[in-house]
Amino acid sequence: MMLATFHRWRHHVACLLLVYASPALSALSAEDLAERIGVGDPALGESKARAAGCVGCHGGDAANTSIPRLDGQLAGYTLVQIERFKAGQRSHPQIARDASTPSLTDAEDIAAWYASAAPMYGNGAAANADIASLFEKGDRSRDVIACVSCHGVNGSGAISGSDSTPAIGGQSADYLRARLRTWRAGPQNGAPISVMNLITRTLGDAEIDALSTWLSQLQPLP
Repeated sequence: MMLATFHRWRHHVACLLLVYASPALSALSAEDLAERIGVGDPALGESKARAAGCVGCHGGDAANTSIPRLDGQLAGYTLVQIERFKAGQRSHPQIARDASTPSLTDAEDIAAWYASAAPMYGNGAAANADIASLFEKGDRSRDVIACVSCHGVNGSGAISGSDSTPAIGGQSADYLRARLRTWRAGPQNGAPISVMNLITRTLGDAEIDALSTWLSQLQPLP
């Protein structure tokens, strides 16, 4: 019992330090930041992420824009994706192999470190009334629900109980475009149909391209 209490205390101290260390996260309360980071230890997560080779591909400065940025991504969402790669519900030869290596504790620490980083940040979304309306209001005529209802203001992500909806504001446009087209193609690898499959089925290529570009330029709120 005393050991568990110590770990919780250490985690909250780390969160408080991060609030003051990262201006981009300074607007968050310690409780909100702890919720984004989850149960992992971000101080340990950095060395584990570098040792596992995550940073070269998933860091904010990575050159390959078809690979998702993870800086500021909600830890709970990242962990779910790791589990999906392990279970074969998502496929990528290298990621499936790499995801099977870390223990649950290591994965929690890595996800916590990414979540504690300054969030992905675009250069300011260009005016596009149709895309802004699709994000903020959806399109009832096509049963497309508003993106903001799940992904939060400016695509900053959202947490509801044990479920996390990913931050998508400031994410790579190339990656967003590829994922939206994958969702539109239907469930993959035997996975059940999801709300994203339903939302994207009526989106055309031009609309996906415009939405991806617009989202990549958003500046998420912390």
